[in-house]
Amino acid sequence: MDKLLLLVFGPLVFAAALLVIATAIRRALARFRSRPTSDQMKAAYQAYLRRLLNPQPDAVERELGKLLPESLLRLYEDKSAIQSAGFQLEKPGKKRWRPKRWPVYCFEPLDLESLNELPYEEDLGPGFCFATTGRSSWYWIAASNQRAKDSPVIFLDYDGGRSHGKTVADSLEEFLNWPRLPLK
Repeated sequence: MDKLLLLVFGPLVFAAALLVIATAIRRALARFRSRPTSDQMKAAYQAYLRRLLNPQPDAVERELGKLLPESLLRLYEDKSAIQSAGFQLEKPGKKRWRPKRWPVYCFEPLDLESLNELPYEEDLGPGFCFATTGRSSWYWIAASNQRAKDSPVIFLDYDGGRSHGKTVADSLEEFLNWPRLPLK
C-alpha cells in the first residue's frame, strides 16, 4: 500500500516541486531583465534634463487656459535652481520638538508631457505640479486668469498621508527661500 501511494503521488509531488522552482527562477529572471541598463538610465536622465532646461510655459498655459504665476516662470528661468534636487525645506517659525520639513526630490519639467502625466485636482482647478517628493506626492501651484506675481504652494499627497491639499507656504517665493537641508 505504501509503495502504491509512493508510485501514484510521488511523481505528482515531484512535478509540483519542479513547477514551484521553475516559477521562482522565471520571476527572478524577469525581475533582472526588467531593470534598465546604465545606458537606458543615462538616456532617460538626459531626456529629463533636456525637458527641464527647456521649459514650455506658453504651451502649458494654452493647455490650462490660464496663466502661471511670475514666480514659477522665474524659477524655470534660473537653470541652476531648477536643477537642484534631493533636499528638504524646513518651515521657519515656531520651534517644535520635531520641525516640519518638506522634501523635494526634484523639480518637474514645465511642459505638456508633465502636465498630462502629473495629477490633476478637480477641486483646485487649473495649476501645475512643479516638484515631487519622489513618493507619490507633489507640490502644486495655481494658474489664474490674470498673471499673478505669486501663488500659494499646495501639497498633493497620494501616499496616504494626512497632508493632502494642505497649503505648505503662502507663496512659491517664500517656499523656495526656506532653509535647505540634505534629504535623509
